[in-house]
Amino acid sequence: MRFDFPDGATPIEDAEGLIPGEIVTYRDLCAVEAENILAAADKHLSRRKNQDGAWLDEPFLRKLHADMFGRVWRWAGEYRQTELNIGVAPHKVAEEIGRLLGDLRYWHANPAGMPVLERAVRLHHRLSWIHPFRNGNGRHARMAADVYLHSQKHPLPEWPGDDLTVTTETRKRYLQALRAADQEDFGPLLAFSLSLLP
Repeated sequence: MRFDFPDGATPIEDAEGLIPGEIVTYRDLCAVEAENILAAADKHLSRRKNQDGAWLDEPFLRKLHADMFGRVWRWAGEYRQTELNIGVAPHKVAEEIGRLLGDLRYWHANPAGMPVLERAVRLHHRLSWIHPFRNGNGRHARMAADVYLHSQKHPLPEWPGDDLTVTTETRKRYLQALRAADQEDFGPLLAFSLSLLP
């Protein structure tokens, strides 16, 4: 089985590891994934995490992905072993995650140098850029950034849901902002996130 995906999404070449048997279309897949993600959001955004950020480590990032997709994909929470059309080479995933977490610890320890929203935006971008998992990387990156913001008692962006999973003007703006961040220009992604704050 092969699904059709919107521009900028990670294509799934096959349905290996798919748990629910009734999924036939991309829309079906999105529906069951959304249900799983809502349960993960309830789990991770209903309890306050420690403000020191020590909980935000490599096992947490894998666990978050497993919580978000574990009812849908058997490989949820496991780093990918194959090349994708985006992201770092598979053998560099763990190294880049370690580098990101080191940077985040530094930014967190020096809050005067970088506001909390920018730290979350950079976390979001780097996780998207690394693309550690076979699927769900953008949603995982947004959720990780939201959990970090929640731990800092900061308002969360109200992500536009379907507007980021299908080809819309909002998705195009979001992808352009991510691509600008790839070139170290975080202004557009920061502005996009700011526009979504309540």
